[in-house]
Amino acid sequence: MLNKLLSIIVIFFFFSVSSQEKQLVNKEFPVFPICKLVPVKNQSICFNETIAEHIEKYFVFPDSAKELGLQSVVNVFFEIDINGKVDKLFAKSSIVGVEFTDSDALNTANSIFEQAALNIFNKLPVMKPGKIDGVVKSFPFRIPVTYRNESQNFDLNDVFTLDNIDWAPLFPKAKDVTPETSITLFKENIQFYIKKYLKYPKTHNDESAQVIVFLDLIIENDGNIFEISSYGDEEYRVQAEKAIKKIPSLEPALKNDYPVAMSYSFPVVFDKNK
Repeated sequence: MLNKLLSIIVIFFFFSVSSQEKQLVNKEFPVFPICKLVPVKNQSICFNETIAEHIEKYFVFPDSAKELGLQSVVNVFFEIDINGKVDKLFAKSSIVGVEFTDSDALNTANSIFEQAALNIFNKLPVMKPGKIDGVVKSFPFRIPVTYRNESQNFDLNDVFTLDNIDWAPLFPKAKDVTPETSITLFKENIQFYIKKYLKYPKTHNDESAQVIVFLDLIIENDGNIFEISSYGDEEYRVQAEKAIKKIPSLEPALKNDYPVAMSYSFPVVFDKNK
């Protein structure tokens, strides 16, 4: 069960969330002791696999949270410093599927999950530090760890569509939302950010014909946009992606009160006459 869980929860965001940006520097990942004999080009793969095994080994669902039926996605932030040690370790829990009216109770519940996640990463071994362009550097990471109840009857590896989830991702400060209105509100907020931040390429003029770019988003089970794919004229795609990257971290989509990854496709219309 846990192996299956880890296949979706262990997702790495190294320096930038966007996988679309070109990497212009030579990066050598920090090296676990077990990965020392692995070729440099495969070090990131070995790092990811070893982190997954480490989380599986030390993953503990807090008994107090389990008894209350609580679930959470905990984002763990840390650096592997120039000495190969874990540094600047910080965890942020987001309780899902339950609303708290008492802020103290919510903070207590979050702290339970945060401490459990921190215990996992405090046990990381000393590594060979990473390098950028041959110079030893600190490497920052963000890793979401999901604590869920084991009563779900769907494949944890699935990425659901907007039509197949119970709750759409919620934007910050959303109030009085129902499962039905969450979908409408999600679409309206996407369009709000597009309208607010979309800029036209310098080559566009008022006489230009209408241009349409199609965007595909994957919003992960921690509420962050994991991947952006775009289709259309390149200079317009760049502007559409820049606008969508202004979207803040969201409350994730829910299915059976469990946070899930969700895909969403929509057109972005460049037309100054509208």
